[in-house]
Amino acid sequence: MVRSAPRLLALVLACALSAELTRQACRVFVGVPLQTSRYPPRVALRAEAEEEEGETLVEEDEEAPRPNFESILPDRGIDLDGDKLDNLEDWYQEGIEGTGGMPTGFLRDLILRSFYGTWKDVGREKYFVASREYTGPNMQPCATDYETAFENMRANIKENKNYLLTDDGNGWFWLVAGQNPGGLYLYLMKSPPWGERPLALIKQDNIDEFFDKVDWNRLYIRLHKWQLWGSRASTFPYPVVNGYWEKKQKPR
Repeated sequence: MVRSAPRLLALVLACALSAELTRQACRVFVGVPLQTSRYPPRVALRAEAEEEEGETLVEEDEEAPRPNFESILPDRGIDLDGDKLDNLEDWYQEGIEGTGGMPTGFLRDLILRSFYGTWKDVGREKYFVASREYTGPNMQPCATDYETAFENMRANIKENKNYLLTDDGNGWFWLVAGQNPGGLYLYLMKSPPWGERPLALIKQDNIDEFFDKVDWNRLYIRLHKWQLWGSRASTFPYPVVNGYWEKKQKPR
């Protein structure tokens, strides 16, 4: 009996070990139950929401308003009809709905580069010769130079001088923007500036009204418009050698 006790204990331990191994093997084969979350998955929630509101979402996509870009664009204002020029008075009034005085920013710089200097006679025309003799520190423009250029422009209009081409007799000064390889510049005319960009009209018999009420913001908008085209050409715009057309008309 003494010798059989250890054998019995070994048999009991072997049976217990065998039972535990069998239980572990069953768990591995069958698998452990999955742990469920307290909250449903996000994919399921989104799918349910789309099923419930599917029709509403489609309707919203179809009825979504398009962006209104017109509300953020600047007011274009009145356009000149180059063929008729029948709205000059309205165009003039639109340009004097401001507070007058000197401009600021880009237009102030344009006036400086266009009227700070002297005018030279070339044939029957007046051509502007810009000066770079500025009086500010390091030969840079200062407030006095800007005022000088502005007063030069005013004096040219009041004294009826230094404008391009001829006077058509209609009583208007035209403030015009031109462009060459050096960039933009301003000049004066007393006839429609065909092929150029008009910015403002000034009444010859009421010049102060323009300078007291000019809307420089409106002129800046006009600077971005197209050139003035229209009317009929009365003369060939380029010089022609004497006898050129006669040679062309001779029979060969």
